[in-house]
Amino acid sequence: MDTITLGPASAGRDTADEEAFEAYRALYSGGTDVERLAGPLRTEVIAHRLPRMLVFDRRLAGVAHARGPRRVARDGFDHVTLHLVLEGSLMLEVPGAVRRVEAGSLALFDLTRPQRTWTDGARIVTAAVARDRLDAASLDRLDLHGLVVGPREAGLTIDFVRSLVAHAASLTPDLARAATESLGLMLGATLTALHDRSAPLVPQVAAGRARARAVAYIEQHLGDRDLNTATIAAGAGVSRSVLYRLFEPAGGVARFVQQQRVTRLRRALSRAEDDRSIDEIATACGFTSPSHAGRLFRSAVGLPPGEYRRSLRAGPGAAPGLSPPTLAGPPADFTAWHGELL
Repeated sequence: MDTITLGPASAGRDTADEEAFEAYRALYSGGTDVERLAGPLRTEVIAHRLPRMLVFDRRLAGVAHARGPRRVARDGFDHVTLHLVLEGSLMLEVPGAVRRVEAGSLALFDLTRPQRTWTDGARIVTAAVARDRLDAASLDRLDLHGLVVGPREAGLTIDFVRSLVAHAASLTPDLARAATESLGLMLGATLTALHDRSAPLVPQVAAGRARARAVAYIEQHLGDRDLNTATIAAGAGVSRSVLYRLFEPAGGVARFVQQQRVTRLRRALSRAEDDRSIDEIATACGFTSPSHAGRLFRSAVGLPPGEYRRSLRAGPGAAPGLSPPTLAGPPADFTAWHGELL
């Protein structure tokens, strides 16, 4: 797990203030367009990278973040984010709605859809969670994009996010993985309850746990070419019929495994320190052949694996963004971090 810090920068319109804004805008350039608003500026960020989840603790004023339709289509991000407002307030805009998020409430967003947020002063904790860590059925039951919920509807999730950001920097790898899974389960149960308050939560939570076990087994055995529904079902402790139902919203078990292999290949190609050949990486990811890997990768990403790797390593600021950041300084931007959520 990695942690970085940017800031503080606040007040005024002098040269240092503008330089701080440019640094902040560059940091987020891979995922959102950052706009300067009138009034004092504040851009303080503490970011934590956990398995399949990013957590940001930010103190912001005088900035807006926007993901328009072109950016959404271009970057392909599909994860889910939640913003918990600890101090001040946050404004959000999604197609057809503008809402205020007061302190103590959280807002949910689907990164596959346009959005805009802004504040003239707030402390916000943001968790960006990979979609495969959330129960697909619960996401399908409710339109979460731009949804605002308070302690009455999501008190347990809110309390967990508060605790998570307080302890994120000191989590062990095992606890960090557990934190991602726990937030996914709690958020899924919250969305299910919002959809139908009379429905019992136990079946949904049990299904979420079973799916989490299956996903963990898939990740552990992804390099095995013989990985199939029978071995996954046995590893997760469920029947094959249950396994099919759990992954039906994702297009089926085989499709999910295929997507995970493409994602692992993409992550490996994004690491500047990984000097293995593409054929070696494809084999390690469990593809039946390098050509098979190349076809699936190009279909998902839009570029052949070799061209994708070259474009990352040749791009401006690519190397710093791909190597693990430390407290010594922030990466060029969060593109590589967000790429790990695909």
